[in-house]
Amino acid sequence: APGETVLVGLPDTVWFPDDGFMALPHDCLAMLLFPVDRPELFDAVITAPDGRVVEVQVKQPDPASFWVWGAFKMPGVVLHELHRLWCERQQQDEYLGTLINAYIARGGQAHGIRAGRAYVDVGTLNGYREALRLLTMDKAGQPDEIAVLATTAAAAGHD
Repeated sequence: APGETVLVGLPDTVWFPDDGFMALPHDCLAMLLFPVDRPELFDAVITAPDGRVVEVQVKQPDPASFWVWGAFKMPGVVLHELHRLWCERQQQDEYLGTLINAYIARGGQAHGIRAGRAYVDVGTLNGYREALRLLTMDKAGQPDEIAVLATTAAAAGHD
């Protein structure tokens, strides 16, 4: 419904902080941004100093930012606006980033919030291993000894 809040996070990802949605405002299209080592594999987000999204660079070879979106929050009315725009564009946008660029070009606003600490795509073997590493860290940021042994055994092919 237009008056409700919409939360979206990609299903094959692990990210921290786990309460990242709490950092996003409720009244606009807000993207939770994460620093990554390989932004060319994701949708890099260029923001103005005030956090306003200037451009989403969709899987570009040499993006201008290492901050990528991994989740977003928006009012339901904005989701309806994006859907209308997608339909007007003959559903040509394969990636959300290109649709958001069109939305911004038409006067819509999006905000990038740099509150993410870690973002991993678990759909790849390296991403899966990194997710295991992140998930086995204790509260002090140190690896849990049992989890390290299990992760090492799994990586070596020993279950």
